[in-house]
Amino acid sequence: MTVATTWPLTVNDFVLVLLILLLGIFTFFGTLNLLFSWRFRPTSRIRPHPNPGRVAILVPVKDDPSIFNSLPCLRSIDYPDYEVLIVDDSKSQAFRDSLDACMEGIVTVLRRGQASGRKAGALNFALEHLDSHPPRFVVILDADHRPPRDFLAKAVTAIEETGADCVSGYQKHDIGSHGFFGLFYRASQAATMVNLKARYDLGFAPVFSGAAAIFDYAWLRKMGFDETSITEDWDLSLRAHANGGFKIVVREDLWVSAAVPRDLRWYIRQQLRWTEGTTRDFRKRFRNLRNSNLTMSAKVGLSYQGLLAIQNPSFLLFWIILPAFFPHVLPLAITLVFMVFLGFAWGWPLSHACQFEGFTKRQVAAALAFGFIIPYVVAPFGTYAFLIGAIRSRSQWLVTRRRG
Repeated sequence: MTVATTWPLTVNDFVLVLLILLLGIFTFFGTLNLLFSWRFRPTSRIRPHPNPGRVAILVPVKDDPSIFNSLPCLRSIDYPDYEVLIVDDSKSQAFRDSLDACMEGIVTVLRRGQASGRKAGALNFALEHLDSHPPRFVVILDADHRPPRDFLAKAVTAIEETGADCVSGYQKHDIGSHGFFGLFYRASQAATMVNLKARYDLGFAPVFSGAAAIFDYAWLRKMGFDETSITEDWDLSLRAHANGGFKIVVREDLWVSAAVPRDLRWYIRQQLRWTEGTTRDFRKRFRNLRNSNLTMSAKVGLSYQGLLAIQNPSFLLFWIILPAFFPHVLPLAITLVFMVFLGFAWGWPLSHACQFEGFTKRQVAAALAFGFIIPYVVAPFGTYAFLIGAIRSRSQWLVTRRRG
């Protein structure tokens, strides 16, 4: 009888502790979201004046037709000494033939005997290929990226002036950015850029975001990419920061046009890969990060990035599961206050990003409306991917299909 009387109290106590823990998680991420959005400052404009060194542009491709829309932009870059290396892992013979037909002038198509290691393997293969005639710098772009004519002049000027290992630019998702989903996706990627630029300015260890970046070739050739990772950009950043001396510069004015995922289904698949890969790589590199000589702010910044996905199970528990079974554990006033805080902590950075992109008021409203709905759709999938990344080492990769 005693057990029956005290059992509900024990359960409620456990639920209360869990809710307080979840509130702590949301407070941590929400506060940093607000800080980074508030402290964002645009990069001071520079006049491109590069000392033209040879540049190789690396573009990994796997059955992605968007490359054919990007090639005219890649060919028309205003820079005296560059080449474009397309590393093609495509399986479709028709696609391979079409790509081969584009191979002339500055464009070269490379193929591996065995396409292993995903995007990381393709990039390592291209870097090794360049050993015979090494460039001064390498640029990494995705198949859908369309750089403006002055992209290389800006990129080379930036990396020369700063002496950085990497200057990471902005993937401006303005191709296919129509409708509720397209506007939300474009704004969310702009919010990520604003976040990264502020982390760079504040010393919170910014990271290479996967493409639209220029590297010192010798540095990148030495570091290489981890071919077991499905988020090779994040893994490279973790290793470089943990080893010490990673000089990365983030510039939002160094941009390329990029394409929005085809639809919500492909967006979810993309989020699954990013969530699983980021979690797994953080788990794998955590000890090196903890034992490194990085500043506390840098460790906080990398932990913020590595643990972003924990918000998925936290959201699922706090807003859906626990209220359904234990609706009155937290006082209503606290719940309402936190609802307002979280809405502001995630809504204001997204609104700020919409302004950064020059959205109209109607477009801002559409992006925000979709942004408040999407967590309920993505959270179950994100929770699954977070758990897989936390406990398993196997992974899979699907190339995101895009509107461009």
